[in-house]
Amino acid sequence: MEKIKYPIYDYIKFIWKKKLLLIGFTILCMVIGAGLSYTKQTVYTSTALVFTGNGNNEKLSKPGLIKDTYNDALPEDISSSLDVKITEPYQITLSLSGSDKEAVESNTKKVAEQYTNDLTERFKVQFEVQENLRNALKGVVEKTDKTISEYDQLIQVTSDEYKLLHYNEMLLNKMEALDKYQADLEEIEYDLALAEWPELMNVTTTQTSNNLLRNTILAGAFGFQLMLVLLVLWKYIINARRALSERK
Repeated sequence: MEKIKYPIYDYIKFIWKKKLLLIGFTILCMVIGAGLSYTKQTVYTSTALVFTGNGNNEKLSKPGLIKDTYNDALPEDISSSLDVKITEPYQITLSLSGSDKEAVESNTKKVAEQYTNDLTERFKVQFEVQENLRNALKGVVEKTDKTISEYDQLIQVTSDEYKLLHYNEMLLNKMEALDKYQADLEEIEYDLALAEWPELMNVTTTQTSNNLLRNTILAGAFGFQLMLVLLVLWKYIINARRALSERK
């Protein structure tokens, strides 16, 4: 009677006999993974959040242009790490990364303050232009209002029909102009009331984790699978040699 063979059971039995080798190699890989995690250099990343204000500023609102403008002011070892992102409307982040925490933090704050100052200077110019325009319009409104009062008085005392017609026509023109000037003035005052100046909100620093637990588990899983494959290959070679010797 032919002997029934159970190849899968045979492999499992062989692996079980070599379980200490399997466990030992897995632990060794876990130790190596943990060791490599500790040797990994810590990288610090500082991020500055800047509120750009609601002024018009094309040059200082494009990440690429911002990097080109401020990159040269940074040390060579961290200048390439400068990252600029638009997170939300009127909000921009500037980030630097490196192994020296103090250098990363100080240079991030430095470039963020310079960027905020430049924004403020540009915003100040726009704000002053708006204020000057408002003051000029106030003067025009007051002058027009005074002219209207003068024409109104002339109409009251004039009996000449030609002059009366002329004064009425001028009065209507001035009143229409006054309405336009007042509307423009209200719009400018509204814009000035809503003006928000640029501001450096905060600077935060984070550090990359060495991923000790993750690397240890992954290394252990890799070692377990590798040794399992090697044990299966080992058993296959043993069976192949045994079959070859039986044929001879």
